[in-house]
Amino acid sequence: MEKKELENIISRIRRAEQERDSKYGPQWRDWERRYRSQPERKREGSNLFVPQTFMQCEVIKARVGESLFASRPYVAALPRKGEDRQQAANVQMLLDWQMNDRMDLPRLISQQVMGSLVVYGTAVTYTGWKVRSRLLRRARTAEEKLLGADGKPLLDQSGQALHYRSTRVQTERELIYDDPMVSAIPLDDFFIDPEAEEIEDARYLGHREFMSRSQLEDLQEQGQFHIDWEKLESGDPEGEQQETDPEEPGLYLVHHYWEDQRHVVILGRSQCALDEENPFWHGEYPYDKCCFVPVPGEFYGIGVPEILAGLQDELNTSRNQRIDYNSMSLRRMWKLRKGCGLSNADLIWRQNGVLQVENMDDVQEINLQGLPADAFANENGIKQDMQDATGCYDIIMGLGYANETATTTMTRDNNASLRFKTVVNAVIKDIMLPIARKFIAMDRQFLREERAFRLLDHPAEELFRLDPGDLGGDYDVIYCGSAVESLANKELNKNKALQAYSLALSDPAYQADDEARLGLFRRVLETLDMADAEQLLPRIRSTQASPAAAGSSGGPMATSPPELQGLGAAPLMQMEAPALPEERAEAAAGALPKAEPGAGEEDPAMRAAAALALLLAAAKKQGN
Repeated sequence: MEKKELENIISRIRRAEQERDSKYGPQWRDWERRYRSQPERKREGSNLFVPQTFMQCEVIKARVGESLFASRPYVAALPRKGEDRQQAANVQMLLDWQMNDRMDLPRLISQQVMGSLVVYGTAVTYTGWKVRSRLLRRARTAEEKLLGADGKPLLDQSGQALHYRSTRVQTERELIYDDPMVSAIPLDDFFIDPEAEEIEDARYLGHREFMSRSQLEDLQEQGQFHIDWEKLESGDPEGEQQETDPEEPGLYLVHHYWEDQRHVVILGRSQCALDEENPFWHGEYPYDKCCFVPVPGEFYGIGVPEILAGLQDELNTSRNQRIDYNSMSLRRMWKLRKGCGLSNADLIWRQNGVLQVENMDDVQEINLQGLPADAFANENGIKQDMQDATGCYDIIMGLGYANETATTTMTRDNNASLRFKTVVNAVIKDIMLPIARKFIAMDRQFLREERAFRLLDHPAEELFRLDPGDLGGDYDVIYCGSAVESLANKELNKNKALQAYSLALSDPAYQADDEARLGLFRRVLETLDMADAEQLLPRIRSTQASPAAAGSSGGPMATSPPELQGLGAAPLMQMEAPALPEERAEAAAGALPKAEPGAGEEDPAMRAAAALALLLAAAKKQGN
């Protein structure tokens, strides 16, 4: 790269950083101070900072994070053609493994991304491909010849050399990570064209980071970076210089600069280490951005501390004034008549102290009135205004009001959830789906060999193998891991599902249609948040005995359990026992009623019906 072109790029970076720092730098520092509940300056008297902003930020982070990752998989691939169905299933399975078991994406989004989004109003992520190896020591066993004192091999009776097994420790370099990666970029490390409103509109953008000498040397050995170490200085040449030991250099400033289909790496604001085309086949910028409250015409959004700034100051002032007033009432003031012979030191309280005065009016206490009742009501009004501004009501934090009806609680919960649905949908659209699409494109580009992996939330006996050629096809990517539903609605839906199933058991149409009844039972188990609902379902036998034959055969099939009598549960007796894993089947068998002695071998269908009876009985007890 020519020197003039490098200077133009450095000038662009400097202009974007100065524009960012002058306009948003002081605000971001103030929002962080408020989030940490740190007083701005020491005022006379009390200087308490009420952590109301911190509390609301943490509640919003937890609520949105729980809604985003309520169920796995988070991303589903829908094939556009019938022949792409298997490829879509492979992509969905690989994404689920990479997002969870490989890089723990839920924790990254819930903590770092949501933290930046809620506190500063904007979150920026970088999606790339990471390759990492490490030197590992392993014990290797080998056959070696047994040598004598003269150094020659010892022989057995047949003249063959004697051997023994030895263990040696060998150092090997092993690839430990070769998958996509996502990182949350701090806003003060990210720069963008000042005229841009979105990532796609930017003429240029990028971020900075600090790398050690060993990291840069590894990249140099791989042929990616070209570095002139004699001209490279550690730290930021235009920022605060780092004090480093000459024998142990510090960190080096690295800028990643992106233009349309171009990537440039600049070291120390002085030399170009890399100038290449966009290394990703998807051809997009590797950054994604989301705002808590978008501002028209601006790249950065509004966060919770900015929304609550004025109300937080009012709350702090109100609380500090109350503390100052109480302190003043404890440190009483006096009226002292001139010429009475007493000094200020005589008025300091002491045990068994006595003041001698000629007139009782020589010393008089200045009485203060107690705090009025509206001084406490004022604080409650401020907190209510803060909740109205953010939508983070008491119901969101698990707090309720006495003598409140279920309808009122559900209405308040639904209204509060509307604000969170907007944030959740923004994170899905602006962060999660773009990340998933970039993952798919990079998997097709960088996967070079077959992968064997296991989804940790699935049965451990299944191991999946995936070849890079299995990732083809044409399909759409949708997000399916969100469950933005109010807590009151969840409980109401559970009760409705149990009531609907109880009514269905008494309906002759459902008694005659096993598939419809099983479908409704599956919906009941899913509403009760049973993760393995499909395995708990009973299987329908291919041949069913007639009601007359069932009644005349005697044994366990002749009668229904008491809990199911009158509910039309006879057809349930014709179902097989649910398919359970071995350990859970044994636990379930111990909890079910045992057959009477002499009644013969227990029928699995009878045990399934009894299990359903226990479920209905528990649901009725919970409803009461």
